[in-house]
Amino acid sequence: MQIYKGAAIVAVSLLGLLATVGTVSSQAAYVTCVQAQLAAMGHSAVKATGKADAASVAAAEAVRAQYAGRKGIALIPRLNDDTAVSWCREIGALGPTYRAHMPSARPPIVLSNGGTGSLQSQMLAQAFAEAERLFRTRFGIEPASRVDIAGAASAQELARLAVELQRQHGPSFGRMDSRVGRVCGSPSTYYGGQAWLEQLLICWPHTADYTAAWRKQAQPRVTDIMVHEYMHHIQNELANFKNVYGRRSGFRGRIGPSWLVEGSAEYASLRWMESRGVRMSLQDLQKTARSVPKPLAAMLENQSLKGRKDYEIARFAAYLLISRFGEKALLDHWRYIGQGLTWEQSFAKAFGMRMQTYQQEFQTYRVDAARAAAFAVGK
Repeated sequence: MQIYKGAAIVAVSLLGLLATVGTVSSQAAYVTCVQAQLAAMGHSAVKATGKADAASVAAAEAVRAQYAGRKGIALIPRLNDDTAVSWCREIGALGPTYRAHMPSARPPIVLSNGGTGSLQSQMLAQAFAEAERLFRTRFGIEPASRVDIAGAASAQELARLAVELQRQHGPSFGRMDSRVGRVCGSPSTYYGGQAWLEQLLICWPHTADYTAAWRKQAQPRVTDIMVHEYMHHIQNELANFKNVYGRRSGFRGRIGPSWLVEGSAEYASLRWMESRGVRMSLQDLQKTARSVPKPLAAMLENQSLKGRKDYEIARFAAYLLISRFGEKALLDHWRYIGQGLTWEQSFAKAFGMRMQTYQQEFQTYRVDAARAAAFAVGK
């Protein structure tokens, strides 16, 4: 989650707010996606039941064996209601015929305080398209899950739009006012955003005049926030947290560590900025980590990042880690989480080093630019 106040950015973790919500319809949609894909691959015994039945599980395992060299498929646990979203995504990656069955093949619903076709709605749609493009071209991933988008200049209006989006798919999750209020005022005086399980919600400062000049100024900030929140969308899907019920009430605490959850979202925003010609040097990225001593070990748990400086520290930590081991390793970390591994186990398998070791070494990298640069290139 991000909040922009004036020229500065104040970011606050929302991980704990993505509580135990999910719908039977979305759960069935991912299983149905997989069944349609399997049928298209020639598995005639598979029927569109919306349930992970024996025929579907057997066919999915046959696909795993057929594509044994594809790591994305190899890392998915056995097909069930929770893992169906990952099966849908990875089979979809095999070709456009299979991708067409993914829920994300349908464009998102976009709602704003300006209504359909307004500058606000156009801005949100463009921001989402740019986020999708970045993750498709740079990170090589197209999620199977579909999110809808809402944006407004007040928490009250944004909460209303969020509930309206939910009702287009079934029962709503309940009132959203207090949750949206964490990233948006009424009226809002700053930019903010949050990723809900199937929604990306964006807030911007109140204005009386929505003009082309306003959009030109707001578009980059809104897109930056959209990219950050889209990374959380990706994390949730890779970790198989798109269908969550009360029996898994602690799921948000298992997707961490928070410094990597938020730091990687900041990293994605950094790469989007670079695509627009805006680059930050290693020294620029290191600046806050050098001056603010808060260790990564204090940014593990849900909502442990308390302000913009914490997010900048997390960004630098993620930047160094990803620079050394690669973006695919980052995505694999969430895949291992989706297998049910702990943070520490997932981190070690994805990056080849213990999480605690990196956190300790980072204490040197945050103050020594030469050592940080050497680590980033594998020396």
